[in-house]
Amino acid sequence: MSFLEKFPDRNSLLNSYSPDPSEYPQKINNHIHTPYSFSAFQSIEEAVKMAVAEDVSILGINDFYVSDGYEEFIEKSRLHGLFPLLNIELIGINREDQEAGIRVNDPNNPGRTYISGKGLAFPSILPAAQQQKLDGVVRESNKQVAKMIDLLNRWLEFQQVGISLSMEEIMKKQAMLLLRERHVAQALRIKLGEHAGSDEAFFKLLEQVYGGKPSEKQRDDKAGIEEELRARLLKAGAPAFVPEDEKAFMNLDEIVGIIRDAGGIPTYPMLLDGAGGGITEFESDREHLLKVLRERGFTSVELIPLRNRIEVLKEYAEYFYAHGFVVSFGTEHNTSAMLPLTVDCKYEEPLDEKLMQISYNGAAYLAAHQYLSVKEGPGYQQTDRDEMERLGRAVLNYYFESSK
Repeated sequence: MSFLEKFPDRNSLLNSYSPDPSEYPQKINNHIHTPYSFSAFQSIEEAVKMAVAEDVSILGINDFYVSDGYEEFIEKSRLHGLFPLLNIELIGINREDQEAGIRVNDPNNPGRTYISGKGLAFPSILPAAQQQKLDGVVRESNKQVAKMIDLLNRWLEFQQVGISLSMEEIMKKQAMLLLRERHVAQALRIKLGEHAGSDEAFFKLLEQVYGGKPSEKQRDDKAGIEEELRARLLKAGAPAFVPEDEKAFMNLDEIVGIIRDAGGIPTYPMLLDGAGGGITEFESDREHLLKVLRERGFTSVELIPLRNRIEVLKEYAEYFYAHGFVVSFGTEHNTSAMLPLTVDCKYEEPLDEKLMQISYNGAAYLAAHQYLSVKEGPGYQQTDRDEMERLGRAVLNYYFESSK
């Protein structure tokens, strides 16, 4: 049973709700990864406790391909007084963009597109055939990474490093359901540290792993070392690179269909100037981006502000909100870097009051969506965005009052 099942009906909630200025701006983070994909956090509980410590009141998990963390996340969130938002992230290919050489929201691979689903139903309502598609993608991804591990072990043997990795060990210690190359880099960093001991020995061993080329990172920069390991060992042109199988990617229509069948809202994650300062061809013209996203069935976007300059974030976030889109923000936390859960822009620039309001409105909309999906079913009667936001504020107010 959903935790929203026992809430009052829509009319009762709205009739008993009186807006309180103290409701907002609240601190909200609607996009973090957990150990079910790859995360800076060792557990869901660690993420929830960190959110509480930073006064983040609404938190959303956004794992790749899986929703297995939902039950625990809801339980821990309710225990600590957070409102949980239930999301997922999928990766697809738009063939037309790929053939035209248009980068979408992946800075290195034309056509490759990250899509989030916001506010999925729990318990799951995803049809078995759609779930099988997701399970198939996970299997193909795991097969690809297993091949990388095999090639990596051959390289380490050739370099006479004296260590090796196993898929079984990585799945036990680093990964859960989904195995990613980030897990391999993390496992290798940890093993190198255990094998080397001192900093001097560690970097000497790392240089050996790199075929005689020194590292450019500091020992305490775990995320940086892992990114370096990925770039030098696992990416295209590197000794353990294995190209991704086409089976590991669905087309965008399939992804949107899966998200809707799971009760979620298809959401486009904007990269903007997060790729070294340059904006991709797909996102460079905001008016054209709005038009294309609408044509592809999107009414919701999200951003990861810590990778964007505040002036760029404001331009796009305010523009899309003004044109009727739901807009949400998050931090990802999908590397080993333990950054704050408080959403800030690049250079630690805090969100201004207008961005905080947009963030709260987006969270309220998604809270209303999750509520209505439970109380009235996935085919609930649609209302306009302002009404959804008002209902969502009533849902959040009821939840927080009940949690006291």
